[in-house]
Amino acid sequence: MTTAFKSETQFTTTKPAWWSKLVAGTVAVRPNDDARDLRPTRRATSETRTAQEIQHMAEAGRIAAIALHAATVACVAGTSTASLDCVIAGVIAANRAEAAFVGYGKSDTREAFPASSCISVNDEVVHGIPSSRVIRDGDVVKIDCGVRYREWCADAAVTVCVGNVSPEIRAMVAHTQAMLQEAIDLVQPGVRWSTIAERLQNMAIEAKFGVVTDLMGHGIGRTLHEWPEAPNSVSRSLLERRDFTLLPGMTIAIEPMLTMNDGSVSATDRDGHLLGVATRILADNWTVVTASGLASAHFEHTIVVTNTGARVLTAVPANAISEGFN
Repeated sequence: MTTAFKSETQFTTTKPAWWSKLVAGTVAVRPNDDARDLRPTRRATSETRTAQEIQHMAEAGRIAAIALHAATVACVAGTSTASLDCVIAGVIAANRAEAAFVGYGKSDTREAFPASSCISVNDEVVHGIPSSRVIRDGDVVKIDCGVRYREWCADAAVTVCVGNVSPEIRAMVAHTQAMLQEAIDLVQPGVRWSTIAERLQNMAIEAKFGVVTDLMGHGIGRTLHEWPEAPNSVSRSLLERRDFTLLPGMTIAIEPMLTMNDGSVSATDRDGHLLGVATRILADNWTVVTASGLASAHFEHTIVVTNTGARVLTAVPANAISEGFN
């Protein structure tokens, strides 16, 4: 599950930009200043996770990976998105953990998220609510789930191409996954996040895919969304206010999102930074869709920064199928 970014005009000295709410409004994913409970929890930059805390997050990540694996196998034409959510809920319950998305994000303007997973189809980028909607041949399905184990969280997402998906869309999906791997490979102590964000942005532009700049990765720990925000592109606010240095023990959910080319993939703001593709929120106040109606892709891993690079906490274990139903 992603966090969202405020527009430059919303920065003030009393309401820092990096404690932004997930999503709000009816047109764009840039949030208003209400619902403070949705803002990532700030922690000091020197705070890192202990070995035991990382162990709990790794177990949450293992369960999330198993759940996503099971849902991926079940994601075929004729299956409803609610059925996929049941698969994920079952795996999480069988492993004696909690679905971190259930009950998340209630505010004055929307109900809490009602399901164990976000399932977003085709032009839906993220935060789709599972329903009776039937998956059809040619659909592109994003499956995102969060798990809480002994009060510690992990968050992961995959994109599944169902049946006869065009080569162009499959290329976009593969490129999104490659961006996630590139970000993971670049993680090292002492690296500034802006270095990784610039690389991800350039990868998208070079491949001529659209970048979703209003939604991004995030710190994660006792809660799903914590400091810092981890955008997939460079902006003035990142360079001047929100950039951070990776330190051993930091735990971050990295999640690139791409869309098919809507003609604006290289549009920039007055500072020469990427504007990103336009998105909007559906009437359920959760589901984020591309304004163009074009397909999108989303991948996510929770990682911990180590002395030698990134350790992925949400990798699928080799015996995922059998473990998922112990």
